[in-house]
Amino acid sequence: MFVFPSKEWTKVLCEELNKDEDFLKSVNGWNIDVLLIGKNLPNDVVQYLRNTYGINGINTLGLHMAFDNSCKSIDLLINPEPGSYRYVVIADYDTWLRVLKRLDDPITALLSIFSKLEIRGSTVTLIRLAANVASPIARVMRKISTKIIG
Repeated sequence: MFVFPSKEWTKVLCEELNKDEDFLKSVNGWNIDVLLIGKNLPNDVVQYLRNTYGINGINTLGLHMAFDNSCKSIDLLINPEPGSYRYVVIADYDTWLRVLKRLDDPITALLSIFSKLEIRGSTVTLIRLAANVASPIARVMRKISTKIIG
């Protein structure tokens, strides 16, 4: 069982994505990295991250996803600086959890929260990327035994 959010979970997700033919087909031709940021973190998430990584002053949590015809990397970042990235999507942690809990229909889940997202970078590019990779990523995520904090 892997805990979300954790560095172990992000590492396993990237490894499993690279074993999945549907994901590899969907990401073919994409060389992009995207930073997903969760803000307004619940106390149990902050406490878990503080205890696990020994970091105080946790305000935001990021998933940096780098794709280059495959999953190059997915990194868990604490208090990431969004100005350092070309493509950034920011939402409340609870909003991201709603998507995680609806992995059986990720496109509908993303559309249901779209108005709550703060997008930096080309919205059209990010929508095209999501349309290609959301379903294969969601299917792989459902296979990973995960305990969600929050």
